[in-house]
Amino acid sequence: MKSAILLSLAATLALASEPVTIQKITVEADSSKTDAQSVSADEMVKFSRQSDLGEMLSNTLPEITLVRNSGVGNDIILRGFRKDNLNITIDDAKVCGACPNRMDPPSMHVSSSQIKSVEVQEGPFDVTKFGSLGGKINVVTKDPQKGVHGEVSATLGSFDYRKLSTTLEGGNDAVQAQVGFSRETSGQYKDGNGRTLTEQTSHLLGSPTNSQAFKPANKNMSAYDRNNYWAKIVGKIGDNQKLTLSYFGDRADNVLYPRYPMDAQIDDTDMFKGKYQFFNLSRFSDELKIEGYHSKVKHVMGTDFRIGMVGKPVMVAPVEATIQGASVENTLTLSGAKVAVGVDTSLRNWNGTKGPASNPALNIMLPDVDTKNIALYAKGLKTIGNYEISSGVRYDDTTINPNQGLAAADPLALNKTFLTNMKDRSYNDVSANLLAKYNYTAHTNVFLGAGQSIRVPDAKELYWVASGNTNLNETKNREIDVGAEHTSGNFHLKGTAFYSDLKDFIYAYQTSTTTSTWANIDATIVGVDLHGDYLLGNEWRLEAGAAYQKGSKKDPSQLSATQTNKNLAEIPPLKGRAALVFDDTAHYAMAEWIAASHQTIDSNNGEKEIAGYALLNLKYGAELGKGFSLSTGINNFFNRTYALNNSYIGNQLITSSGTAPLVLNEPGRNFYATLGYKF
Repeated sequence: MKSAILLSLAATLALASEPVTIQKITVEADSSKTDAQSVSADEMVKFSRQSDLGEMLSNTLPEITLVRNSGVGNDIILRGFRKDNLNITIDDAKVCGACPNRMDPPSMHVSSSQIKSVEVQEGPFDVTKFGSLGGKINVVTKDPQKGVHGEVSATLGSFDYRKLSTTLEGGNDAVQAQVGFSRETSGQYKDGNGRTLTEQTSHLLGSPTNSQAFKPANKNMSAYDRNNYWAKIVGKIGDNQKLTLSYFGDRADNVLYPRYPMDAQIDDTDMFKGKYQFFNLSRFSDELKIEGYHSKVKHVMGTDFRIGMVGKPVMVAPVEATIQGASVENTLTLSGAKVAVGVDTSLRNWNGTKGPASNPALNIMLPDVDTKNIALYAKGLKTIGNYEISSGVRYDDTTINPNQGLAAADPLALNKTFLTNMKDRSYNDVSANLLAKYNYTAHTNVFLGAGQSIRVPDAKELYWVASGNTNLNETKNREIDVGAEHTSGNFHLKGTAFYSDLKDFIYAYQTSTTTSTWANIDATIVGVDLHGDYLLGNEWRLEAGAAYQKGSKKDPSQLSATQTNKNLAEIPPLKGRAALVFDDTAHYAMAEWIAASHQTIDSNNGEKEIAGYALLNLKYGAELGKGFSLSTGINNFFNRTYALNNSYIGNQLITSSGTAPLVLNEPGRNFYATLGYKF
């Protein structure tokens, strides 16, 4: 069953006056969306120190787990789906990370200071965007308001964390505008054992002089330095038209990635978005929406901070990723049903050929590749008595074209052979879903949904030099979701279970202790999640949630004869969250417990045994009057040493003794405090 979660976050980290609302949602009619949802549960989270979207979601939703890369730029797993198996958008526009190793996942390319809300849609039930195989996460940024308003916040935290954020907005009935800036720096966090990021690398490698360890001069450098800029203007044109223009810029420098053999010297993002809306044009058009966007990410990796091999030059590997997209959607009402039809198209370019000018082909591991998609879709929703029925269908035509002209310039025989043998690929697919909710009473409902979605291979999986597989098929997810929801007095509970049958799932596996590739396999992921809350009065409440997933390969020998482990990699373990909350609007306090069990692993493909963990986080916030607010917190109060499973060989990670990749521990006990002012 389709479910979505709306997390209302604040425009800055000064959140003591603006609560975060987490709403569990199921199908219902809505005037603005054909697949709109009805609020079925509310949870309130007041504030968080996290500047990283992956951390925010992982610490709030049991269904989401973090993949730790560094102090920032961490990836997201939702229900066991990650990377291109999830669609992550910003205001429904795509941004694609440039790093082939996911140092800069899409979730990195937004500032927490911009965020109004985050919509998490689970399952294969979105037909509006290309590639929503296992779910979609859409970040909604804040619109400017009328009048003149501003906010400033300053955050200090453990490990030399510093953030300053400011936003200014204003306007009248016709035009509103907003500009914002944030600067954020952080030292290396320490794990529960007191080891910094660089010390964890040396410790796990077994030697501080290993070629992949950090140089003594760089051992104590900052973890990252980041500046964000954003602007948005919203204008009304006549009585029934609206234009929205926005820009976001991210400049991240010298980001340490201790689990990779290189670090990011530069990570620059520019994203432009435009949306034009016509309302009530005729009885056949409630809303006509035209959208376009362009985003570009420049990612420069290098080994400058590492000891390196004697006599070997420092490696620099620039990569760029751009994507342009456009869509036209018309929404109308037909016989009481809300219907939308649309065209969606995008062009993604991933270019790893921008090597050093002295030898531009030396470090080519990823060629210059275009992925072109054009699609038609339709969706609808109708209420019939106690039933709410929605459905959607999408047809995709996709072509992937590598630039083979690089082969002649490449001096490496292995690269030359592979680049010469690259071939174009094309895919044609249909996605569809059907969902229904039955309102048994005013306080109880049950829901059921079935759907199919697809995602095509990306450029790395197809064309990564010497290990890509140009014969990969697209993955199909055929999924069934079922659940129930009940409210009784002050108590609310919702549960969802799903079964995902994955045809030709694209999976990375080891071909030797030092090499890997990708193949199509058949697999399943099954899971369940529960969310509940209980009001103890006007000011106190209990919140609780838990999620469990299990992923299995139907036949590991589809990978190779030596593969015997049936566990899918990167499947999060049983994870739960419980919190006691006090909120009287002037003061806010939370004691939050997050725990996870031991994780099942794919031992054939690099994953290491990871123990379970239990954490206590404490938060307090207060309104100080005259526009000032204060929020404070302690994460990992008991200073536990723990890790999340981040050792799967799907990325090129540092290895210990040439075998299993390193596992990076999570931060130990850390403090933060934010002082905010609004006018």
